Amino acid sequence: MELPAKEAVVFRKLVICWEEKQWKVGLQLAKKILGTKGCQEHGETLAMRGLLLLGVGRREEAMAEVRRGLRAGIQSPRCWHAFGLLCRAERKFVEAISSFKQALKLEPSSMNVLRDLCVLQVSCVV
Repeated sequence: MELPAKEAVVFRKLVICWEEKQWKVGLQLAKKILGTKGCQEHGETLAMRGLLLLGVGRREEAMAEVRRGLRAGIQSPRCWHAFGLLCRAERKFVEAISSFKQALKLEPSSMNVLRDLCVLQVSCVV
């Protein structure tokens, strides 16, 4: 599902907040997107919200939110990547590797996913 133009701009800001570890600001942006009519079940926003929740230490909520995002955006490489990041944080390395591989199948040119997969494969023998 594509976001409307206005929400797409907010989503890009949300990703920047996650990259810069501005968890609370990112959560506010996610709430803004998810509060918009027609965007309540946007998979990528839900997955990013889950990663932001992980950043503020709310692990159980994070896992639930990322899983909800993955269900809503099963064909989204960003959702699979977020799920892999969460699994890695939970030390579920086999599940993380398979999630990263799925994200690469959907978007083979993603250097971020490839980097995360390589680091995980090198650091733990599965």
